[in-house]
Amino acid sequence: MRRLEFLITQVRNSTDNKDINGISDAEIAGYFNDAQRYITSIVFKNNPYADLFKVQLEVPAVASGEYTLPDDCYSTNAISMVEARFSDTSNNKGYSRIKPISESEFSYIFGYITRDNKILISGQNDISQLQNIRITYFRQLPTLAVRQGKVTSVGPTDISLNQSPPSLATTDDYISTVDAIGNQSTNKKFVTAILGTIPPLISLDSTTGITTDQFVVAGYNACNKCLLPDVCETYLLDYVKQRIYTRNNYNDGEKQAYFTEKQENEILSIFSKNKKDDDTIPVTDVEFLFF
Repeated sequence: MRRLEFLITQVRNSTDNKDINGISDAEIAGYFNDAQRYITSIVFKNNPYADLFKVQLEVPAVASGEYTLPDDCYSTNAISMVEARFSDTSNNKGYSRIKPISESEFSYIFGYITRDNKILISGQNDISQLQNIRITYFRQLPTLAVRQGKVTSVGPTDISLNQSPPSLATTDDYISTVDAIGNQSTNKKFVTAILGTIPPLISLDSTTGITTDQFVVAGYNACNKCLLPDVCETYLLDYVKQRIYTRNNYNDGEKQAYFTEKQENEILSIFSKNKKDDDTIPVTDVEFLFF
């Protein structure tokens, strides 16, 4: 998919909104993020095991049995599987599935529950034997953001850009960096200060991973190019056009549907399960039907 700047330009041209004083790039970028979230919610509701959104995270086992959910986990009910490794074997790398249980079973059955944005594993005797925990979950895609400038120098605690960032100070407390085509390079960099030189120096809690061939974007976990398949670009554009139309025509706002039923079905078909193997062994012996 193309970088966000190109999508914004196309939307401006097709909706006759070329004046940035009428509607800012930041506002249009927000609409693109709304479109991405909307598509994600449609997919999660209908196919929470879609491969594009599926992530596996391995963490060392801890004695407390408590594991904070990953930052990009879509929601507390987006955990599709929790596994534990008791020993190294060639079978599934030694991992065995841990059963989800109810709160009432937690005190006497080995399994896991989710509470306060954490996974809690019960059974202290079993926990002491664990080596690693593997969590499979449905992720939230990185947010979309426009480039704020190219990195020209990197110090231990600050970076400089080739231009003054247009909206960094008013957009987010964090930045991410991306490569030339918009893919994320680093994320979760907390901005501790923006110094007053022109262009300004940006002080960060960490500059690890940042290099001078990267670009800065605003956001805790952001990128410059949507990770949805290229075929979804049309739906992102259609959604944003409808948002702009609604914004400029308040009286017709209630009449606008961001996606038609046909479009939602098309989106679902993109992420639907499509394999030839049956989920279960087919029944081939039909003699019992004649009794």
